[in-house]
Amino acid sequence: MTRRDAVIYRPYEDRDAEGVMAIINDAFHIHRYTRRRYLERSALEVYLDECLQGSSYARVAVLDGKVVGVMMGRVRGEPLLPGRVRRRVRITAARAWLLTVGLPQWRTLRFFFSFERTYEELREDVRQAGTWALSDEVTLFAVHTVARGRGVGTHLYRGLMSHLREHGRTELFLYTDELCTYRFYERAGLVRAAERSLDLEVPGLPKAVGVYLYAGPAPGA
Repeated sequence: MTRRDAVIYRPYEDRDAEGVMAIINDAFHIHRYTRRRYLERSALEVYLDECLQGSSYARVAVLDGKVVGVMMGRVRGEPLLPGRVRRRVRITAARAWLLTVGLPQWRTLRFFFSFERTYEELREDVRQAGTWALSDEVTLFAVHTVARGRGVGTHLYRGLMSHLREHGRTELFLYTDELCTYRFYERAGLVRAAERSLDLEVPGLPKAVGVYLYAGPAPGA
């Protein structure tokens, strides 16, 4: 492609980390949980490393040389992305650092980590209901504000659906919350399989936020 406004889609590479962290910050408001720049950076690195750690699939959308969209997923039985040992060391060190250096802001930071506990509760709710297998997961999906309305999210989503079908998979699930564009998933045919409310005391965010687990079929081409 030679047009300046053409979006290029390709596999994630290590050099994309800065761009993807910018997308994460834009989409998931990480800066709200960490009012110090050095804490924000570390929290973003942890978030990205944990997404990569649990993924077997990762692609990005690039516009004018900048990463503007990202899709990661895990297909059970497929090999996870390389670099797991290196990332695990980084995650452990960064979390320990946040717990110590970030103590003055721990009341706010703990809400950032509370989402993980809520995700586990949602997963258990669905397991007990026995409605979905919860095997193949969208681990990270976001498009930066500057690129929305261009069909970037739809293209990335369809790419993962095609990948799932190639591996004979028929279902997927993901976690999201009411601060995100969760209605995209409803339009894509997913259903809200479980939901919980998470109380927050984070400046600039609601006092409570709905956290959801969506699940559904991987649609045909």
